[in-house]
Amino acid sequence: MLRVVAGAGAVGALSLVEPRRLGPLAHGAYRVGVAAATAALVADSSRYDLPVLDPVRDGVVAGGVTLGLMDVVESFDARMVDALRGLGMTRPRLALAALGAAGTAAVIALPHLGDPDRSWSLREETFGEPAGVPLPSEARALIEALLADAPDAPAPPGAEALREQLETARVLDTGGAGADLQLVVEDPRRLAVPRQQQWPVRGEFLRGGIRYELELQIDGGRLGMLSVMVPDEEPRLEHALSQLASPAFVLPDPDRIALRRESEAP
Repeated sequence: MLRVVAGAGAVGALSLVEPRRLGPLAHGAYRVGVAAATAALVADSSRYDLPVLDPVRDGVVAGGVTLGLMDVVESFDARMVDALRGLGMTRPRLALAALGAAGTAAVIALPHLGDPDRSWSLREETFGEPAGVPLPSEARALIEALLADAPDAPAPPGAEALREQLETARVLDTGGAGADLQLVVEDPRRLAVPRQQQWPVRGEFLRGGIRYELELQIDGGRLGMLSVMVPDEEPRLEHALSQLASPAFVLPDPDRIALRRESEAP
């Protein structure tokens, strides 16, 4: 409920402002306020749905886009106000504020009304909570194995930064079946380079006579996804993929995988 009141109140208050009457400093502050409110609403909603990047960065992008489009937004807003006045409405901004507040409240509240089991606790209503859920210990152990130094050589470049990220990494609960884990790392101190890559160490394991491969994706210099793949040459490919999609499929123990490191050898 706190989120609904805060979001609706912010949108309603900003809708009452007539930007055409503001001086340069006040006008600039108004624009920043609109962009900040948009960023906060997008970041908050991304915490309950699958984000494009992550909730914080989704909010920053949305706020930046809003700030860049403020000329268009204010032009449309002015036309709406003038049109309502032309229809005889004496306080058009009050009507726009009421509509904006009601619409914002509906956008925030409706997804939860259809899912009564969803948490509305104070913890869920607090901005800045880490995204996702704790990374399962077995998945953490597998990623540690992929990032570990080889017996006779150091790990590939970027491993140290990724090991540091792994300490606070979490996983998004997408609600779907399957073995793939989408990882979330918020505000890492260091990023891996290259920032977009498939980690050059794979883990192979057998399950029911089928060979599977563990792959680690690096996205934007951060731990991105731990995936279980089936080689194209696997003769029982269709059966293997159906097993992967099953909720009963579990990740292997680290001592059950064989590490395969890419090298310059053909």
